[in-house]
Amino acid sequence: MNRHTEELFTKIRQGDSKVLEAIYVDNRLAFLNFGLKYNLNEEALLDIYQDAIIAFVENVTNGKIIALNSSVKTYLFSIGKYMIFKKLKKESKLETLDLDDKRLELSIKLIDNINDETDNEHNKLIEHCLDKLGYQCQTVLKLFYYNGLTLEEIQKHLDYSNYNTIKSQKSRCLKNLKELINDHLKNE
Repeated sequence: MNRHTEELFTKIRQGDSKVLEAIYVDNRLAFLNFGLKYNLNEEALLDIYQDAIIAFVENVTNGKIIALNSSVKTYLFSIGKYMIFKKLKKESKLETLDLDDKRLELSIKLIDNINDETDNEHNKLIEHCLDKLGYQCQTVLKLFYYNGLTLEEIQKHLDYSNYNTIKSQKSRCLKNLKELINDHLKNE
C-alpha cells in the first residue's frame, strides 16, 4: 500500500471528518455523471453514493480492506456500480440477463470488485464461462476488467507489438464470453 493510502486509511480510522468530506466532495460529481447513464434520478444516485461512502468507511474501519489495488475513486465507483446494479435489478429493470456488451463489461468488473457479493447466480455464470475461455483471453479480460489496465498497458505488459492486435483480441474474447454465456443459458 502506498504511503498516501496508508495515511488516508489511518485518518479514516481516527474519524477525521475533513478527510471524509474531501473524499465525498472530490468524487461526488463524477459519480453522479457516471450514474446518469443508468436512468436513475439524481436523488437515487446521491443515496447510492452516500451508501457507497458509508460502505467504504466501514470497510476501512473494520479492517475489511487494508490496502487498495486501485484508487479510492475506483473502489468507491465499484461499490456504487454494484449498488446501482442491485437497485435496477430490484426494480425489475434488469430481470433478465441482458447481455449487451456494456452490461457484460460491468458484470465482469463487479465480480472482482465486490468479493462479498459474488455468490449470486449472474456472477457465478460469468465466472464459470470466463474460466472456459483460453488462457490468453482470460488474461486479457482480467487485466482489463479486474486490474483496470488500459489496452496500451496490456499491450506493453503482454509484449504485443501492435495496439490494434490487443484491441481486436479483447473484442474477440468478449464476444466469445458472451457466446459461452448465451449457450449456457439456452441449455438450462
